[in-house]
Amino acid sequence: LVNLDNPWGMSFINANELIITERSGKLFIVNISSGKKNEVYHNLNFIKIGEGGLLDIVYKNNFVWVVYTEIREKWEINGFSGTITSTSIARGRFNREKINFKNIFRSDPPLETPQHFGSRLVIKDDYLFASIGERGEGMIAQDGMKHPGSIIRIYKDGDIPKDNPKFENRPNWLPEIFQIGVRNPQGLALSPFDKKIYLSNPGPKGGDWFGEVKKGENY
Repeated sequence: LVNLDNPWGMSFINANELIITERSGKLFIVNISSGKKNEVYHNLNFIKIGEGGLLDIVYKNNFVWVVYTEIREKWEINGFSGTITSTSIARGRFNREKINFKNIFRSDPPLETPQHFGSRLVIKDDYLFASIGERGEGMIAQDGMKHPGSIIRIYKDGDIPKDNPKFENRPNWLPEIFQIGVRNPQGLALSPFDKKIYLSNPGPKGGDWFGEVKKGENY
C-alpha cells in the first residue's frame, strides 16, 4: 500500500509506474509492484485552497501536462487578505527528480472563490481537452467570453486550433473554448469504444449528468 495525501490525478509512465498528484501539492512516481513512491519536485505557483490544488495529470511521449490552481494575485487591505486564482494548465519535459513546468493555458478571468476548479485532462490525437469549473459563479458558464464553466481544446503545446468554434460559428467565444455550459466537470475520459470524449458533471441540488463533449454546444 502507498500512503498518499488526497491523491487527485494519475497517469501511466509505463506498465509498472504511475505519476500521481496530491491535491496538497506534491507529485510522486509510484511503482505498482513494490509500492515505493519517489517525490518529483516542480516549480508550479500553486495553492491548495478549498477544492483547488494540484489536480489532474497526463504523461505522454516524455512530456507531462498538469492542471492546477494557480495563484494569480494576492491582496491585503486593513488586515483582510485574499488570493485570486485560476484553473491553469502547464507542460513540462518528464524528469524523475524535478519537472520544470511552463504554463500553456490560464482560465480568465481569475477569481477569488475557492470552489469548482474542475478539472480533468484528456489527450486525443494532437489535442488537449480540459474541463474548467465555473468556480461557483453559476451563470458565468453561459458567457463564452469567460473560460470558467467550459470545455477547452488546445494543441498539446498550447497553440489554439483554427477550427475551434470561435473561428467557425461562435465569434463571441474565447478561442480556446470548445463547449460551454458546464458546472464542475471532474470526470473527463476518451472512450476506447467510439473514440468520443465524455464528461461527468455534478448538479447543484441533484441533476448530476454524464454526456458527450460536443463542439460548439451549450449544456
